[in-house]
Amino acid sequence: MKYKTQAIAFSAALVLAALLVLPAWTSADRGSGPPKGAMTVQDPSAHEGMTPEQVERANKGEIVILDKPRDMKGEQVVRAAMMFRKNIDEVWDLITQGWRQEEYLPRLESSELVEKWDGGDRLKLSVDIMGIKINYQIIGDRDKSSYRSSWKLDPDYKNDMKQLSGAWQFYWVDDKSTFARYSTWVETKALIPDFVQEYMIKKDLPSSLSVQRQWIESGGTYKKEGYKPAGQ
Repeated sequence: MKYKTQAIAFSAALVLAALLVLPAWTSADRGSGPPKGAMTVQDPSAHEGMTPEQVERANKGEIVILDKPRDMKGEQVVRAAMMFRKNIDEVWDLITQGWRQEEYLPRLESSELVEKWDGGDRLKLSVDIMGIKINYQIIGDRDKSSYRSSWKLDPDYKNDMKQLSGAWQFYWVDDKSTFARYSTWVETKALIPDFVQEYMIKKDLPSSLSVQRQWIESGGTYKKEGYKPAGQ
């Protein structure tokens, strides 16, 4: 009886030990979880306005240009959804270095950091679209508390754009994946042909997003062919 009681006690001790270490294994399997402030891909806004087929395509790695532009303050906004195979903080750190866009965007000739402050920046950009040069300056708002980055035209600069605004919203998927929603509105001035604006939205946007993802997933090491920093 004595040995039987000891055996039961020993078995109970093993069970208790297993229960104590089990949460650590479970936590390791899940990863560290989303950082403070980050919405997860389960948030309803992540797939808002997307069909199940579009969600599936985005999850498989396709950049999905959504079919029905969303109306924002009476203006049509072109929207896109995509997946980054990168941690959300790594994506954020690179996406908010907007002055480095000249490193990878083929038609962007320069992206100069004019001013930077806590939570924002001012960038001067020059792009060549089909032989037509467009110069403009934007003000960026970087809100890491919600992992949202947005931008708009600088009203104090003589822009070749009539309207430009946009935003990135990032969602935590796991420690190696980030889901993103992108939106932009571009309207050029009358002196710039309509076909340039159409090209920027319908043809240039998907390829630009693809190259931007390539740059981010490379950790910022990818450079477009022939790229040289300004002054070199």
